[in-house]
Amino acid sequence: MTNTENTAPHTTGTETRRGFLNKLGVATVALTASRFLPGASASAAAATGKAWTKGMALDIQFTVATKATGRVKRPYVAVWIEDAGGKTVRNLVVWVQQNRMNPRWLAELRRWTRENSSLLDTVSSATRNPGTYAVAWDGKNDKGTQLPQGDYYVCIEATREHGPYSLVREKVTVGGSAFKKTLSADNDIEAASVSFGKA
Repeated sequence: MTNTENTAPHTTGTETRRGFLNKLGVATVALTASRFLPGASASAAAATGKAWTKGMALDIQFTVATKATGRVKRPYVAVWIEDAGGKTVRNLVVWVQQNRMNPRWLAELRRWTRENSSLLDTVSSATRNPGTYAVAWDGKNDKGTQLPQGDYYVCIEATREHGPYSLVREKVTVGGSAFKKTLSADNDIEAASVSFGKA
């Protein structure tokens, strides 16, 4: 009886130490993953965020190549959303010349092509003349799943034959309140802005 009384606390102490070491090991693995796989930690952080506010959308307005001179070719344009880790979550606009997919100029949409070129046949549409355009994001990803509130990057990329390369990529924080933000300009992307509010 004495032996039983002495071993019970010892066994409990061993189990407590094992449990602690297991938890420590899991925490170490998670910390290592967050350091070397920032995209994974960003996705985990986004998954714990608040739900996207119903009926709200992010409107993106941009002006492309209206000040270009000479014989202006229609620009190739891509507009998409990236998560905090830099991964594409939603393709909104991809305008390319569809009657002959010119790989030279398509490849000039450098950032978009690097991750999304396999989607070209399903997401692209015809090119547009230089001008001002608007597109809305309803908070869903390309699979139609509603994403949470949080930090996202609005990406607008443009290129054209005999024209400059242009990229605007800026972070926006989507919460429950409406907001407006002017984005930077870059070469043929002469102006850009976003507004979050009721769709």
